[in-house]
Amino acid sequence: MSDDLHAEVAALRAEVERLRAAVDELSARADGHSPRFAAIYPRFEDRFRGSEADVRERLGVYLPRVRDAVRADADGPRVLDVGPGRGEWLALLAEAGVPAVGVDDNLPMVEHLRGRGLDVVHTDGTGHLETVEPGSLDVVTAFHVVEHLDLESLLGLLAAARRALRPGGLLVAETPNPTNLVMGACNFHLDPTHRTPIPPAQLEFLVRASGFADVQTWALHPKEDLDLSGLRLEGVDPAAAATLAAALQKGLFGPQDYAVLAEAEVA
Repeated sequence: MSDDLHAEVAALRAEVERLRAAVDELSARADGHSPRFAAIYPRFEDRFRGSEADVRERLGVYLPRVRDAVRADADGPRVLDVGPGRGEWLALLAEAGVPAVGVDDNLPMVEHLRGRGLDVVHTDGTGHLETVEPGSLDVVTAFHVVEHLDLESLLGLLAAARRALRPGGLLVAETPNPTNLVMGACNFHLDPTHRTPIPPAQLEFLVRASGFADVQTWALHPKEDLDLSGLRLEGVDPAAAATLAAALQKGLFGPQDYAVLAEAEVA
């Protein structure tokens, strides 16, 4: 091959790579994904998610249920955490002696977690679930993940989790609670990668329709900024004032998050 032809082929390859990069960037923007924001996401979580100690304490409520779901004779990790964030849940499981693996498509986060000695796969969560052997997992967890997905992607994640879980295996999905008015109207939108708040009844329905049973919803993390139980209004019947106070307390300072827990249906 002549030098001129070599140079022409090299130039064409470089142009193809440039075009691929441009297409990838356009696709990422169309999906609402920002590589620049992904790089600073750990700092965003530090600012708005709460301290790692606080998050660990909140996640501890799930440990008994997850321990019960993991088979004693399990060979290798049987818990998969989709979108492990800063790794609080994976670290908590490791300390509890529960083998687990995480999966995340945010490379800076994955590298950070691997540096902490945690087992994390760098890929898309749904795609990874679709590659594992059917029925090979005891638990799939996803903390503050589903609100980042469009409807089709959410249904795809639920279907992949159902496929990967053994019959009776446990699904845990925690997400912001839009029935808390402050959360639904304001705090949910602090994260620019969030798509749409998911009402509890909607997520419950989608989980059931995806092949899960014994669906339970846990209301979590109420704010304690203000106690309205002693509210008194001049000229208003005390019972009516108490009812109003309870409604305000729930709507403004009630649970900021909720979790849906469900078991994969037995065929």
